[in-house]
Amino acid sequence: MATGLSDSERLSLEEASTDEGFSRILGWIEHFLCAPNTELGRLGDVCPFAKTAMLKRSVEFYRNRSSSVPGLLADLELHMEEFLQAGSTQDVYRCRIIVPSGVDDIVSAVEYVQKQLKPAFVERHLMIGQFFQECAEPGLWNKEFRPLQAPVPLIAIRNMVPTDIAFLYDDEDYVRAYLEKFGRRGSIALRQFETAMEAHK
Repeated sequence: MATGLSDSERLSLEEASTDEGFSRILGWIEHFLCAPNTELGRLGDVCPFAKTAMLKRSVEFYRNRSSSVPGLLADLELHMEEFLQAGSTQDVYRCRIIVPSGVDDIVSAVEYVQKQLKPAFVERHLMIGQFFQECAEPGLWNKEFRPLQAPVPLIAIRNMVPTDIAFLYDDEDYVRAYLEKFGRRGSIALRQFETAMEAHK
């Protein structure tokens, strides 16, 4: 399916389910993100939003064919702007999964692009995450848990939600953007997070 994005092709859920790489991602969503895990360190599914997002068909799938890291970065900037314009910024289930296929070292490209673009995404009250097989990023409640390990390297974009303070807490600019979006509700979530982290020590 054609899109306005220069190097990206959108796949329907049906197309994704019959594609070798995307079908692995769908299996990972169903069996990992949408399920509890004893190593998670808290109750509930690994991702508390994934099951409903899939049921609502709120997850979009894109294949990116950029042949260079600058090209991938530029295309992700276009994704950022289109995501903002294409739907509600209050919808906590909207998510866009982008799978690069044209760059040589996909894992390095995914890590680099996520790091470079996170400030711009957070400033616009969006989140951008990197996922790949050997991702060493630890879990929040269990440092031995690896929640960002996916079978295929990918980048995920979604709206910021109140629980994202956990991923923004260590940067004052991120916290400012977070509180700008959520106001008093965000201040309460921030205090609750600090209390929980103190109790978890």
